[in-house]
Amino acid sequence: MILQSLEELENELGQGKFRPVYLILGPEEYECRQAIALLKKNLLNPEAQAFDYSEFTAGETSVDEIIESANTFPMISRRRVVIVNQAEKLREAEQDSLADLIKTLSPRSTLILFAPDLDRRKKFYKTLREGSCVAEFPKLKGPALEQRAEAFARKQGYRISPPAIRKIVDLAGSDLQTLATELEKLLLYAGNTKDVPDSAVEDLIRVSRQQSIFDLINAVGRHDRGGALKSLANLVSMGEHPLVVVVMLARYCRQMLIAQEGLLQGSSAREIGSAAQIPPYFLNDFLRQARSTSPGSIREMFVRLADIDRSLKSSSLDGRLLLENLICGLV
Repeated sequence: MILQSLEELENELGQGKFRPVYLILGPEEYECRQAIALLKKNLLNPEAQAFDYSEFTAGETSVDEIIESANTFPMISRRRVVIVNQAEKLREAEQDSLADLIKTLSPRSTLILFAPDLDRRKKFYKTLREGSCVAEFPKLKGPALEQRAEAFARKQGYRISPPAIRKIVDLAGSDLQTLATELEKLLLYAGNTKDVPDSAVEDLIRVSRQQSIFDLINAVGRHDRGGALKSLANLVSMGEHPLVVVVMLARYCRQMLIAQEGLLQGSSAREIGSAAQIPPYFLNDFLRQARSTSPGSIREMFVRLADIDRSLKSSSLDGRLLLENLICGLV
């Protein structure tokens, strides 16, 4: 049997339909984790986890240990629950052993296999599909994400206008975990106001932009190219103009050069922080970056940022592409 939504799984469990084996499948990890949490909630007593619950990772634990755990009689709960993460890493012989276990699994046990994907042509998947419950969660896009966001807010007792929902989805991108996090922040901000005003969404976006700029600068300072590119993508997706990013990075370069000069002169951390206008909570990390970063690379970044600034003001070049090239060339 194949289920394609959390609602379908919740309805099954609500009707008392418990299956011996569940395959949780798909690239949308947030929904997969939600499905696993739902199964644990319905199958386990909260106080029984220490006795009747085991979690393994394929490739790190022998399949014999998994089988032994699955066949252990529960001590407190109605069922024993065994989870195998990264099930796609199971070797063919291990898949065969688990396929045999499915036929003889204790009726007081539930085996949950979790994988981003499995080869649907192989016997293992076909056996699970025919004799177990397969819950698949593909990546959501566009209108589907908006529907999920609206449903999330409604379930919490809040109402958000369609234009505001679209802005939140644009802010979060295609990641459901990020979407849920942004919605939780928004509802917390709204408090007792059940009709969330559009202005609250604008405030959320502004704060998220500020955080992303901080994350970008921090990633550049750590020489974390992947993190810097991700933060840049977040800023662009939220509508931040590349010129604003250029200004913030140029300010960072100026502060870094001031801090490095202060270190050479033997100035105290407080003096450097005051001269470079570094917030106290960020000063220690900033000084570590200043000590580990070549002044030459900072000067080169500063010069290239000036070139990008001129290009953006005098042409129609793609600002994001220019900044990506800068990050890849220097970080």
